[in-house]
Amino acid sequence: MIEIFRNADDADTVAALEIIYAEEVHHVSYGSKWFHFLCGRHDLDPAPVFRDLVRRHFHGGLKPPFNEEKRAEAGIPPDFYWPLAEETARRGG
Repeated sequence: MIEIFRNADDADTVAALEIIYAEEVHHVSYGSKWFHFLCGRHDLDPAPVFRDLVRRHFHGGLKPPFNEEKRAEAGIPPDFYWPLAEETARRGG
């Protein structure tokens, strides 16, 4: 989305979206920290718990491309979401 506005020479929107983007990575990393903590407290592996929660509460498939670098920076490794994307692809969604 940032690239679309950058290509349209809309510097103000680009600046706003870049702030939102940085804040979102921080927000997700904070949630990831607590998610991992709570899974550890209950002796649960966080990756399958995450996938189960997405299957139950997210109506729709996960489709790449994923910003793997920023997801990893936020504490969400690829083994959390790629299996869900592969399920989506197998279902043709």
